[in-house]
Amino acid sequence: MRKYIALGTLMALGVGGSAVAAEGFSYNNLEVSYVLTEVDALNLEGDGFAIGGSVAFNDHVFGFSSINDIDYDSGSGISISVISLGVGFNWAVAQNLDLVSGLSYEHLKLKISGVGSASDDGVGVNVGLRGRLGDRVELTSGVKYSDFGHDVNDFTWSIGGRYYFTRNFAAGIDLSDNDDGTSWNFALRYDFGMR
Repeated sequence: MRKYIALGTLMALGVGGSAVAAEGFSYNNLEVSYVLTEVDALNLEGDGFAIGGSVAFNDHVFGFSSINDIDYDSGSGISISVISLGVGFNWAVAQNLDLVSGLSYEHLKLKISGVGSASDDGVGVNVGLRGRLGDRVELTSGVKYSDFGHDVNDFTWSIGGRYYFTRNFAAGIDLSDNDDGTSWNFALRYDFGMR
């Protein structure tokens, strides 16, 4: 059961790469998301919130972090929080397209009402693409491998997009999926840097 709950929650992280960059893309941003997730094998649905962001160290290296807090079906008494902290790298493959990779530390905490809580640490590795269509639309796709040891590991693929209403403010949707379930993120982003 622990594996399915952990992996369902990790899907809420997507590829951890909303903080990626291509030529003219900002590495310096803050994003808040409403998250809907389900774990198919356990027939659990959950929702919660996430906050994350990134900061550029130079033209090709950035740091990123996020915190997710998900509560599952009210009768289950299950809640999960995940903290992710990592470093990412980008390489331009076309004028408006970057290849992006990253490595992250993941901390998972599971609480079950009336039972107690447990936590675990792991690593995440991701690779993906970020591109721009015109001046207002950005699209992402990627795959992330997460490993918490104890046979708790999986590959998660994701796709997403952002629409920029202004130079710095955007809204968008991400979809993440693996063998255990699906997650939707509805996000608001503010870019502090140049796009």
